[in-house]
Amino acid sequence: MMPETMPCTLVTWEEVYRLCREAARKIRTAGAPVDMIVAIARGGYIPGRLLSDMLGVSDLTALKIEHYRGAQKQREVLVKYPLNADINGRDVLLVDDVCDSGETFAVAVEHLRRSGTSRSLHTAAMQLKTVSEFVPDHYAGTIGEWRWIIYPWAVNEDLSSLIEKMRLDTRDPVRLRQAFRRLHDVDVTLRQVEDALGLLDD
Repeated sequence: MMPETMPCTLVTWEEVYRLCREAARKIRTAGAPVDMIVAIARGGYIPGRLLSDMLGVSDLTALKIEHYRGAQKQREVLVKYPLNADINGRDVLLVDDVCDSGETFAVAVEHLRRSGTSRSLHTAAMQLKTVSEFVPDHYAGTIGEWRWIIYPWAVNEDLSSLIEKMRLDTRDPVRLRQAFRRLHDVDVTLRQVEDALGLLDD
């Protein structure tokens, strides 16, 4: 179960673009051949699309692995929707937003190896947590002290999950915003809190 207090970092769209740009630079500098990108859904969708643009790679596909639901970790890492593309003879880049424990990447790599014989297979993430047992071939930045990373495409989902776990006797956005600062060391806007509450009320 997620601890009552857990430090979080809210990543902006500008930071996402900067991280993907840096990852693309490192991939090009390393001379890694890429003619197909496989995004790990859902976190890898947007980084995968940005990298496809930055690297000039038009073949972009995805597979879905479930490890987290909101900020809540699931018991098993499962391939929910397998790869539906031919990777034989291709130079594949497997992309996710963050490499946390490394379990998602490890399962995805094994799945791709069972799915076909690619000419090469490289892995990339915007950010690597140094506690991870799996280290991607390419990453833009590292996170030394463990924190939960809230990316802009998952703000409502993550904040609503955190609100549920806080188990406070209030749904007042102002008080919840204060609780996010106190319990999770993160500044969120009132609108973000209100939108997250909207998910819980649906």
